[in-house]
Amino acid sequence: MEASGAHPVRLTEELRLRLADFNRGRNGAGGAYVISPATAYRPYYALWRVFDDQPCPLFVRTLALTAAEAVARAMQWLQGCNVPLEVGDSRAFEPFYAAADDLIPIGKYRGKRLSEIYYIDAPYVLWLANKFVPDNRKYDRLVALAQLFARVHFELTANKRQIPSVSRYVGTVGEKLQDLSLTVLNVRLQVDTYKPDFYVDQSVLAADRDGNRFTFVVKAAGKSLTPNRLNCLSRKVEPRQGLRIVSAKVLSHYEHRGVRYTRIGYVKWPAS
Repeated sequence: MEASGAHPVRLTEELRLRLADFNRGRNGAGGAYVISPATAYRPYYALWRVFDDQPCPLFVRTLALTAAEAVARAMQWLQGCNVPLEVGDSRAFEPFYAAADDLIPIGKYRGKRLSEIYYIDAPYVLWLANKFVPDNRKYDRLVALAQLFARVHFELTANKRQIPSVSRYVGTVGEKLQDLSLTVLNVRLQVDTYKPDFYVDQSVLAADRDGNRFTFVVKAAGKSLTPNRLNCLSRKVEPRQGLRIVSAKVLSHYEHRGVRYTRIGYVKWPAS
């Protein structure tokens, strides 16, 4: 059952039995993965890792809008993990949503959160945890959080070759999708090699509220002076930006490193 306004979530008997069966034989000595319920202010159920030796929980990812779907996705995510799964009280996690100590202040992912980067580039987070040597004490907390993600990564991958993805293919090839609400995860500039001048496009990776991944290209509105800068008339897309797409056509489906992507084109934006 969905939690709307109330902080605790009331699980159906079926979900309680599924959780009990899922946790059978799992070791809770070092903590647990916990689903925080949706509230009137936060419509998503989220997954956290609570460590026995850490004072603060680690936000791992959003899950879904309903309890049943959130539990199903968390189970899929943790299917090869030996740590139990629980459902908690949203009041225990609410103070940590606004924490900004996991924001990357440097490098190619500057301004993005570790949990977002872990979706798309887990090796980068592992590099921060194991190889990055900060020259400033203000980065110590970031490294410590990356090391917690490294623990999560080990738990998720110790018994399987790859992390399962909650992302699903959306639509069928050739189908017209309508009214998409997406959050931008990453943007990469690329030059249109079919044109003689610098027409700089934007290759966008985005996700919908259910975690499904989309890729598409925002075409340049005109030529640029350099290959590293957008034309002033181009629609600029930035990481963490919310996008509304009126309609788009499904061009293809593909899978990379266990993550499913829906590639879309013929994107139509809302009228200005």
